[in-house]
Amino acid sequence: MRFHTLTYLIVALFIVSACSSKQSVPYKIITTSQSKNPTVTDTIFLKLNSLEGIKSHEFFVAGTPLKTAYVIPSKTGEQTVTAVIKTESGTQEVTKNIRVYAPDKPKVYTYDLVNTYPHDINAYTQGLEFVGDILYESTGQYGASSLRKVNYKSGEVIQKLPIDKTYFAEGITHLNGKIIQLTWKENVGFVYNANDLTLEKSFSYTKSPEGWGLCNDGKFLYKTDGSQKLWTLDPNTFKELNSVDIVTHNNFISKVNELEYVDGFVYANTYQFNKDVVIIINSSSGIVSGVVDFSGLKKQVTQHNKLDVFNGIAYHPTRKTFFVTGKYWDKLFEVKIIEK
Repeated sequence: MRFHTLTYLIVALFIVSACSSKQSVPYKIITTSQSKNPTVTDTIFLKLNSLEGIKSHEFFVAGTPLKTAYVIPSKTGEQTVTAVIKTESGTQEVTKNIRVYAPDKPKVYTYDLVNTYPHDINAYTQGLEFVGDILYESTGQYGASSLRKVNYKSGEVIQKLPIDKTYFAEGITHLNGKIIQLTWKENVGFVYNANDLTLEKSFSYTKSPEGWGLCNDGKFLYKTDGSQKLWTLDPNTFKELNSVDIVTHNNFISKVNELEYVDGFVYANTYQFNKDVVIIINSSSGIVSGVVDFSGLKKQVTQHNKLDVFNGIAYHPTRKTFFVTGKYWDKLFEVKIIEK
């Protein structure tokens, strides 16, 4: 009798365990579309991996309920789909991120070399910005970071402001008579008087964890942080207002560094391709409309042990040309960007 009682107990426990596992189905959202990389012209269909035990369910995108089990994206970038699932045991939510890509491939551009100028070989260039004919430059590295005014024709450093060794300086931009400078991992930016480089105030990042590139369109600032995001900042409070994902037809682009804004587009250095390129980003959508191939310039600078990557881009509105260089490069190049 003891044997049979033990057997019945084991069987009973097995049945309870099996029933319990059936009640805790790990629900997931399944997405399908006709394209491997869906765009705003595609339909993304939604379903759950199982309907077992479900009384009802509803899909949401950005908090808005969907009337259908599919979504037609209205914008590119990463978006979150939520399923609210009602079962006999209660309500639960599951989420899934979907990626929406640009509808077209970026155009490919190259450059015409206009002029070559001397550049400080010891400058770890992080930011370039023209104010009139004066070139402002931010250089990085702990213990060597600085903000400079430079005569771009001669390479002479007119004024140099060393940055405290606890900061790694990054991108800069000029707006309303101020030079705004980011730092890398210190979660702080600085605002200077553009005339004499007097430090006026500092500010903190609240949503974007790091400081990489910075530019502006005369109304708002645009900032990168090493991720796939391009942030829009309030020019007075420096708070992040919103962001868009930087996307191509088949990729999300991260490691976007020095920035320059020209006619609705952000021109950006990037480490993404392990090549000397600048990507052209639509500032409102994040779509990469072009890629500029700057290969060949690095071969024209002095080759030495500290020579580093292509970085630094500034637009001269009067000359209507771009100026580019690199980290520890001894030359500054004036170029015109042309379509291949």
